[in-house]
Amino acid sequence: MRYLSDVNLRAVLNVLIGRAGGTVEISNEELYDAMLPDHSHGERVLVEETETGLRLSIVDRP
Repeated sequence: MRYLSDVNLRAVLNVLIGRAGGTVEISNEELYDAMLPDHSHGERVLVEETETGLRLSIVDRP
């Protein structure tokens, strides 16, 4: 699996936010760093299927 559809991404976010206690706060700086691929902190999310679900990992850009 190379990417998550919008529906799958929303489902993953619901699970992760629930695990974090129902609220996740993200600063504008963190959001922009993640959104802008040319920025020095831009990462890629690796999506792997497992026997029981998905594994999401952040992989540094080369």
